[in-house]
Amino acid sequence: MGISEPRDLDAVRAGLTRWAREWRPDADDVAIAPLVQPATGLSSETIFAEVQWTLGSGRAARAEHASWVVRLPPNGEGLFPSYDLSMQGRLQTVLARVGVPAVEPLAVEEDEGFLGAPFLVMPRVPGRVVRADQPYLRTGWLAEASASGQAQLHAAVVDVLAQIHRLDWESLGCGDILAARTGVDSGVAAGEPEPRWLAAELEHWARYLAWAGDGSAPAVFEEGVEWCRARLPRPEPPPSLLWGDVQLGNVLVGDDMSLSAVLDFEMATIGPAEVDVAWLVVLHDMSVDRCGRDLPGFPGRAATIAAYEARLGRPLHDLRWYEAFAALRSGAILVRAARLLARLGIDDSWLTHENPTIDLLAGLIGP
Repeated sequence: MGISEPRDLDAVRAGLTRWAREWRPDADDVAIAPLVQPATGLSSETIFAEVQWTLGSGRAARAEHASWVVRLPPNGEGLFPSYDLSMQGRLQTVLARVGVPAVEPLAVEEDEGFLGAPFLVMPRVPGRVVRADQPYLRTGWLAEASASGQAQLHAAVVDVLAQIHRLDWESLGCGDILAARTGVDSGVAAGEPEPRWLAAELEHWARYLAWAGDGSAPAVFEEGVEWCRARLPRPEPPPSLLWGDVQLGNVLVGDDMSLSAVLDFEMATIGPAEVDVAWLVVLHDMSVDRCGRDLPGFPGRAATIAAYEARLGRPLHDLRWYEAFAALRSGAILVRAARLLARLGIDDSWLTHENPTIDLLAGLIGP
């Protein structure tokens, strides 16, 4: 379900055709088939495009075909106050070039004259998607897979997360790419007497909550902010590059259960690895509660954390705090989603009656 006004796909197609002709001035007969917009995601918009052109002339002419994924910010208001597609594109390029299965963009276009907004153009990577908006632990291709296949996919997600966290993000220039997002000095050192990144990040999300809920979010979220402020982990763990939105819905899966690609870096930042791990665990726990069961091939919470720690090379600390922080952030995003749905005339009563983060956060910050 979308949460912004739909774009005119015919107009997008015309603008994308104009852009493609400028991007490939050596190509003739540029043509784009009718666009397809998959029914996934609540934040940025994704559009699939099939493109053809001709290179050369006469007997040397040859036709070429490409499958593109075009990523745009929402048409109007979205889940976040702003969308930095340039940052996402630069980060994906860095990750792809060091062996992370991220999709390196073909182009990052900041001129809004073509589609009415900046956009990324990426090659379309084959793979299946886990529909996180559906009860994927009960029905669908993943639920129907063998337990060994499910275990293989779970291990692959844990592996790639640890791979991202082990990167030397400073030498790769990730601090500069994410400087506007972090809002703190990239030279954060482990073992400092006072938390620096966590305090700044918590305040970032406190501001987001106030913006998202128009000042009327359920009280448990403000209580969560105060609970987290009073219990900032000390010392702060060493910083890593954070994926930001690590979940099964943000990977493409091959037929052999390997990862074709990791997706969606709009929440990427620099901070303790615990932030990403807690997000993964909390979102999965909420899916288990929603579906009433986990997959037989998934190892469970304790084994997941142990496997991740072995791959990272250090123990995780203060996970209750990080899980509360994850529930707070997830809940704030759902508050914003509900507000946007209400503006479109869609009932948002689930915000107070069914929002899964309310009870979870209350339990985490309770006695």
